[in-house]
Amino acid sequence: MRKTILFAAIVGLTSIGAYATGENVVTSKTYVDSGISQKQNIITKKATANQVMTFPTTTGGMPGARTIQTSVSSGTDLVTRGGVNTALNAKQNKISGGTSGDVVVYNSSGGISGDSKGVYNASSAYSGQTQKLVEAQHVNGAVANGFNAHLTCSSPANGNTTNCDLWQINTLNAATNAYVPEQ
Repeated sequence: MRKTILFAAIVGLTSIGAYATGENVVTSKTYVDSGISQKQNIITKKATANQVMTFPTTTGGMPGARTIQTSVSSGTDLVTRGGVNTALNAKQNKISGGTSGDVVVYNSSGGISGDSKGVYNASSAYSGQTQKLVEAQHVNGAVANGFNAHLTCSSPANGNTTNCDLWQINTLNAATNAYVPEQ
């Protein structure tokens, strides 16, 4: 009698969609389907060492993998906090202030700019630009003009007009506004 009731119970459960597994009895196919729908396939080894998984594009799908980097570079890798800090420590704040075209000088502290100096403009009055920096071409021109205007070769060396043994100093004549030999 006992075997008949057990057999009838198993046949009855099967006919309404219930299943037995091991020692536990599953109550219905809906119970099994619901349990399986909360699971996903075992994640296959898509990543390599030192990579992390990212959330899949579809629920239950295979996740993506990203590499962990210790330095900042382009791409989709994940960067450690230390890598970001190292990259930031190699940068400085943007230089602010000053005028476009000015030259910025170093400060004694790293990453901080010092004064800025303008560049001498040859077409402006010199007297208003006394604190500006002068380009080499303007210095060379001023020195050459100064020598040409203020000095005259009075004794060429060995008859050579490009070398001079004795220079004569010229002064500016206020009446004519020209440089003339001193008397």
